[in-house]
Amino acid sequence: MSIVTCKVSSIEKLNDFLYRIFLQPQQAVSYKAGQYVSVVMGEKDKRHFSIANAPGGDLIELHIGATPENGYAMQVIDKMQSDGQVEVEIANGDAYLREASTRPIILMAGGTGFSYVKSILEEIVAKGLTNPVYLYWGVKEYSHFYFEDEASSWAEAHQNIHFHPVIELPEAEWQGHQGYVHQAVLNDFADLSAFDIYVVGRFEMAKIAREDFVKQNASLDHLYGDAFAFI
Repeated sequence: MSIVTCKVSSIEKLNDFLYRIFLQPQQAVSYKAGQYVSVVMGEKDKRHFSIANAPGGDLIELHIGATPENGYAMQVIDKMQSDGQVEVEIANGDAYLREASTRPIILMAGGTGFSYVKSILEEIVAKGLTNPVYLYWGVKEYSHFYFEDEASSWAEAHQNIHFHPVIELPEAEWQGHQGYVHQAVLNDFADLSAFDIYVVGRFEMAKIAREDFVKQNASLDHLYGDAFAFI
């Protein structure tokens, strides 16, 4: 891990609460798909955000959900907008893509956790990996999807990628999965023993998902999520 100064290349507001940010590191950096950066706000204040793009490019992409009520994230946005640059610690996290594995893959994300699985999906496509991939992206309501078209296009373009959007509180006309995102995985796969499973979302969701996945034979050795280090 090293601390790198990054120029803020762009900040785009995608909806009422979500910002898409591109950072330009001022020196060469390396990371693995699925890792995260820690934005340095103070000597003992580092704030963590998943990297949303695969390794190998010139920019680091972040998706940050921030509202005035969410000081943890909004203060980072304010700092980027006012200073035009930030220091970030890169690269953190052990829940990165296991490229050598030939097991089928489940990617499960809640909300803006899609940024984490986006990085992994881009790497899978870039490396031409042929593992079956099942992406489950859960949101509270349909308007909270912000890259649904891109996720659908990956599934349409690659036979091994399958996209399952999940809405917790859907409108009456919704025909897809509904309820909690981890429950959609459980409903679709009675036996999870064969899978590499990558999980990102709120700590309480990750904790419940881990417990329930293990009940359906998921292996803890093949269950990846940085939240698991804290729960």
